[in-house]
Amino acid sequence: MRHRRSLGFTAGIVAAILGTPIAVSAQSGHNLEHPEHWKVRYDGADEPAERNLVVMRPGWHVYAGPGGLLWDPGRFASGNYAVKSTIYLFPKGDPERSGSTRVDTPFGLFLGGRDLEGDEPTYVSFQIDNAGRFRIAQHTGDEFQELAPWSTHDAVSLLDEPATSPTENVLEVDVRGEQTIFYIGGESVAELPSEDLELKGIIGLTAGEGLSLHITEIEIGPNRRNQ
Repeated sequence: MRHRRSLGFTAGIVAAILGTPIAVSAQSGHNLEHPEHWKVRYDGADEPAERNLVVMRPGWHVYAGPGGLLWDPGRFASGNYAVKSTIYLFPKGDPERSGSTRVDTPFGLFLGGRDLEGDEPTYVSFQIDNAGRFRIAQHTGDEFQELAPWSTHDAVSLLDEPATSPTENVLEVDVRGEQTIFYIGGESVAELPSEDLELKGIIGLTAGEGLSLHITEIEIGPNRRNQ
């Protein structure tokens, strides 16, 4: 597995957490405040829970808390499309300063989200973990079907040991006609028949319990790869 850091990025995020002014790209919403319109569904929705999600340019920061789904209802796609998200996993540390309380739970993207605030939400998850694995699954309510079971892949970047900086992973999904291709760090890791996936719907994030994550982008657009 690969171990990768982004020291310039880390310095910028640490500065934001500590309240130091930094140069940022344009993004809607007030820095260090909950992004307007975003919603959260926690694992075990009957339990009271709270997780801090804030605008932190560039992107958003999810502080350690209960696991769940996070999404902006305006991020919706159907037909042929591509999604790209760059996600940084922070090492264990003070949760108030963006440290994770644990780093062994999965995180990533979900696509095709429907009825996310109802009794039986449906979505497809594309997740990785700090053990160097990925999985793709179709979820309906509390049930799920693994379309690509947990598998180790060198494309997944891990935290260093001992970890002092976050690690970066870039997840992409290309919904292209009869096939849907899943990428990590630019490498194709799975190709599944689109007819087996329900991909029309909301696109958002999955964040495992205790993880501190920074997401710099959730790009949704036309297919960008030649196959």
